[in-house]
Amino acid sequence: MGMEKQKPREEAMERIENYILENKLKPDDKLPSERSMCMMWELNRTTLRSAIRQLTLEGKIYSKNGSGTYVSKKKLMKNLQDVEGFYQTALKAGREISTKVISVEVCETSKGIGQKMELPLGHKLLRVIRIRFLDEYPVMYETTYLDYERFPQLDEHINENSSLYEILGETYHLVITGGKEKLSIAYCDEKEACYLQVKEGDPVIYQSGIAVDDEGKIFEYFKSITRSEYVCFASELKRL
Repeated sequence: MGMEKQKPREEAMERIENYILENKLKPDDKLPSERSMCMMWELNRTTLRSAIRQLTLEGKIYSKNGSGTYVSKKKLMKNLQDVEGFYQTALKAGREISTKVISVEVCETSKGIGQKMELPLGHKLLRVIRIRFLDEYPVMYETTYLDYERFPQLDEHINENSSLYEILGETYHLVITGGKEKLSIAYCDEKEACYLQVKEGDPVIYQSGIAVDDEGKIFEYFKSITRSEYVCFASELKRL
């Protein structure tokens, strides 16, 4: 019985990965143009683009609009059981992390968020929208709601070089002990795609949840979308 023939996309993916290894390409090194790769390996453009898209989703390569395709850095691993924020996780991994604050505003609790945070309608919240950058690339669009009545003037402490969790701990003596979060796949809308420098409709990781303090009180509700080619989420399993 003969071997099953490899599918065109899988063959193209293998060609690209072998090219990276054989030419000892490093993170952020550029791959040949799509036209060159098609000619080198006698591939059609549709097959090659399908392979590039899949390798991008797997975090092995990335594309810059109008510039080309590049080798990715190793993904940042975020442990779902770790109460540390994205900022602390990236620093511990030795990665360059920066933030762009899109908006900081006081708002009132809606019915949906009120249920999630166990707060009454009209309760004052602080809504913070930020873009998180990893090694200069935008990787996360994050919206955070915090109990503003519990943390008055919190908005005055927020800047592009600060960690929210560090501010809450140092200024308001908050002790964070845990929370709950959910992960799913979502697709970028036009605004999110613009901020994350991807195409509208591209798949991203959608994360939402709450965080609690040492008294079991909910102090935060968050939701974010993350580019899967740069960040992955994992849960550590231990045998008792």
